[in-house]
Parts: sequence; C-alpha cells; structure tokens
Amino acid sequence: MIDIDLLGEVYSTLKQYIHTKDRQEAADALMGMLVDSLPDEELKIMAGIDSKMSKAYKEYAIDDVEDVEDDYGIDDDE
Repeated sequence: MIDIDLLGEVYSTLKQYIHTKDRQEAADALMGMLVDSLPDEELKIMAGIDSKMSKAYKEYAIDDVEDVEDDYGIDDDE
C-alpha cells in the first residue's frame, strides 16, 4: 500500500521542479495513475494538497460518474 503522507511530500517536492505552465498536466497524470491504486478517501487527501491536484481530482470524479452512467445505461436527460 502506498503511504499517502509520503506521496504528498514527494508530489510537493517534485512540483518545484516542474514549470508552472506544466503543473496541471503533471497533476492530471499523477491523479490518473493514482485512481487505480488508492481508495477514494486517499484520493481526496491528495486533492487537498493544492489547487492543481484538486482540479485533477474533480475531473477524475466527473469521469468516474460518467463511466458508471455509461456502464449502467443511465441517462440524466430522461
């Protein structure tokens, strides 16, 4: 299991070395990898690290809801 505190520290340290304009893309990529490895509670902790991770989490959550809707044929327009 991944230690969420250590993961947060690693992310915070490494983002200093990522150009500002590339940080959202980096956060999106990281969140994309983490969704398969962490429970939702820990993903929410990662989302609280900074605004980039928060945005990445929100996009993940929206995608996750859409995937469930697609899987079960749910249509909000009905």
